[in-house]
Amino acid sequence: MRFILSKLGLGVLRNDPAVRAISWQTLVSRVGNGLFMTIEVIYITLIVGLTPLEVSIALGVGGLVSLLCAVPAGMLADRFGAKRVLFLAHVIEGLALLPLMFVRDFWSLLLVNIVVWVAGTVGHNATSTVISTMGTGEDRVTIRAAQRAMANLGIAIGTVFAGVALAINTELAYQLTIGLDFLMFIWAATFILRLPFVPSTIKKGEPLSFEAFKDWRFLAATILNGVVSLHFLIQGIALPLWILHFTDVPKWWVSVLFVINTIIVTFLQIRMSSGTGDIMVSVKKFRLGTVYLLGSCLIYASSAHLPLWVSATVLAVGMVVHTFGELYAAAGSWSIGFDLAVEKHMGQYQGVYSLGWGLGGTLGPVYITSMTLGLGVLGWAIMGLVFLASGVLMFWLVKAHPKFAA
Repeated sequence: MRFILSKLGLGVLRNDPAVRAISWQTLVSRVGNGLFMTIEVIYITLIVGLTPLEVSIALGVGGLVSLLCAVPAGMLADRFGAKRVLFLAHVIEGLALLPLMFVRDFWSLLLVNIVVWVAGTVGHNATSTVISTMGTGEDRVTIRAAQRAMANLGIAIGTVFAGVALAINTELAYQLTIGLDFLMFIWAATFILRLPFVPSTIKKGEPLSFEAFKDWRFLAATILNGVVSLHFLIQGIALPLWILHFTDVPKWWVSVLFVINTIIVTFLQIRMSSGTGDIMVSVKKFRLGTVYLLGSCLIYASSAHLPLWVSATVLAVGMVVHTFGELYAAAGSWSIGFDLAVEKHMGQYQGVYSLGWGLGGTLGPVYITSMTLGLGVLGWAIMGLVFLASGVLMFWLVKAHPKFAA
């Protein structure tokens, strides 16, 4: 792990046992995520026999319930200690995967998805809270960047192994993959035990408080970050639709674009987080990221109705520009989410901050689809300008914040 973190650009932090432990935890658990995400829909529809609509509803309800649990999940980390909550969330998520082998109807699938999604949300928020205790300023943003790189690497590995099950295409192959997914989560949980003790920040008997919801500046930052996070839907929704309806590029080119994104994020995310010890540097990175996102939207739009390989090349260039926007925006976003929060309620604040991304994931598909298919080139331009406006507003919000104002 030390070698991998060194190659990814983590520097001296690679020697910290806690950093290595949480990196292993992220890598191994994301291998499990890659296994699960790749086969679930195909297994349930092809082997179990449920309809695509039933699977979509189960996934959607699971995502919605997990979104509603985001803030309570953060409050759990504050009250009971983030390390303890993270460990339990991993064990529960792993155990919840096993019943997927025996799902035969919609309601059991719905229940499994709800438990998996909620446990994943609890674990995600607890991870952010744990990282917030592992350093200050740039260090914790760098550690967060390392976890994102490890997550991308893990999902890629999991996807490859899931491809074996897809190639064999038998019920046993899919069930063995689910069993392997379970083992990945239990193995990942063992690395959590190596993390240093993280005490609770809310004492027993203290009444519930909703400090993050009273902090209008943090809520505004959450909304702006949520708007910018819509760019993640471009790859999964906008580009496939655009390629299908506005270009002659083959559908499999979407996979090539995904590989480009994954490689760049894996190897450059840590390096792009440099300088984030200064909040103003961070918010400038966030703003710069939205400039790149505007550029990528305009490049994607220009790929319409061109010769096949010209269009494919333009889309690849757009993905490179898009990924740099993603890297800068992510590095700035993490610092903003940590630095604008109140340390005592860090779990709650991280839960609220994740709502921006979650709401974007819930409402964003309709917005993204209407922009690309409904308005075409104009829609891409509008999306890009919305990204840029959000970056500019975030800069002024942070600059005027009493915590950082000169």
